[in-house]
Amino acid sequence: MIFICRVKQGWKHTRSCRCVYPALIRLLRSKDNDWYIAEHREHHNHSLSPTYGQTIHWPSHKHIDTYNGDLVEQLCQNNVNLAKVHSIIGSFFGSMEKVPFTKRALKILCEKISREQAENDVRKTMEVFAGLGSRDPHFTYRVQADKDGRITTLMWANGSIRLQYTFFGDVFTFDTTYRTNLYNMPFGLFVGVNNHFQSIILAGVLVRDEKVETFEWVST
Repeated sequence: MIFICRVKQGWKHTRSCRCVYPALIRLLRSKDNDWYIAEHREHHNHSLSPTYGQTIHWPSHKHIDTYNGDLVEQLCQNNVNLAKVHSIIGSFFGSMEKVPFTKRALKILCEKISREQAENDVRKTMEVFAGLGSRDPHFTYRVQADKDGRITTLMWANGSIRLQYTFFGDVFTFDTTYRTNLYNMPFGLFVGVNNHFQSIILAGVLVRDEKVETFEWVST
């Protein structure tokens, strides 16, 4: 479609696409700096999409507006999967066919939100560790990252735990039964027994996988 606007420097043409068809809207500026439609041609040289379900495949429907983007972000932050997010958005518009953007556009947005959230969570975690370190000089942690700079293993222990390890660290167990929901990372605990036969936590660790080399890194 061709939009023609009358500006001080002359005529300015902006085209959303070049398919050379006669549909046209000409906007002119009035003396009081308002705009009015001077000419409108409705004729198209191609057939129009008969259903709304077909229009979402246009390039213009890859954009997700701010309102829906905020809703998608809230759902992603609450660990709602892509299929469920699409279903919830569809319920707001009455049906899945009336959603004004493609599922691919929604997937791209969800992936972008997940990356930003992961980066934000890493930053918050480091801030928490920095705060713990400022209050406990014996607090320590270790981080292992992959070639892309993403955290694969995170291990930490505070001063009290480290002191107990010096006395009761001869025998301990390590278990990764628990798994986080958001990042699907197994959470492990080093657990020992004190002189009262009570279980004590000696360290906590988050790992990306449960491979032999990962456990070797944790144990060293």
